[in-house]
Amino acid sequence: MRRVMLKKFDKSAGKFGAYVDDVAATFHQFGVTYQEFESGPGNYTVGIIELADGTVQEFALNMFRFLEPIGAGKA
Repeated sequence: MRRVMLKKFDKSAGKFGAYVDDVAATFHQFGVTYQEFESGPGNYTVGIIELADGTVQEFALNMFRFLEPIGAGKA
């Protein structure tokens, strides 16, 4: 499992707002979910992430970033 930094939207950051770093969490794996439209479902990829309080949530891919590269710190 890898550490990630979750982002949140800050309306006070700049003229139009911006996404800023929020809290660190633990990435478990990628998953797939969908959104229903009039023409049918639209599938998209999400990250399954565990928060510090132990809850697990899905996050859109643009809402987190990995904190270390794959294999970092392993001998």
